[in-house]
Amino acid sequence: MGAFAQWRRMVLAHGHRLLHRADEPDPLTGPPPSLNRLDALVEGFAAGQSVRWALAGAPRPLPEAVDVAAYRIIEESLTNARRHAPGAPVAVRLRYDPQGITIEVRDDGADAAAPAGEPRGADRGLMAVRRRAERIGGTFSAGPRPDGGFTVQAVLPAPEEAAE
Repeated sequence: MGAFAQWRRMVLAHGHRLLHRADEPDPLTGPPPSLNRLDALVEGFAAGQSVRWALAGAPRPLPEAVDVAAYRIIEESLTNARRHAPGAPVAVRLRYDPQGITIEVRDDGADAAAPAGEPRGADRGLMAVRRRAERIGGTFSAGPRPDGGFTVQAVLPAPEEAAE
């Protein structure tokens, strides 16, 4: 009976999420993920870790699926950097071009392995990010840098014509 009561509390507490798509705004958690909120995302991670970001190209509205995917890729990459390279500087770069957007998140940490000895790129969060990028027709790569640290890169399609 105790397990049922615990399950019921969980459903009541989180059941509202079942009524919304994962990428729709949730009235209880705020606005949907978007690159328009990148400042707040970076600021949230900058506590205790140096995070800077740069922009190249002319920003433009992106299709919703691309905008949400880009935000989530950056969010997971920052989480990954915090987990595996705590305190190491992190750089986020966004580049808009006529075909889409390229996202690169680099940390300068020396730790390229997960705590259990599993390669850092095999992290479940990064595998989910790979699937997210590929689901919208993008590409994804992640791995250690030759000079130390780790890089996550995603190229997401968002042709300029589609944004007009």
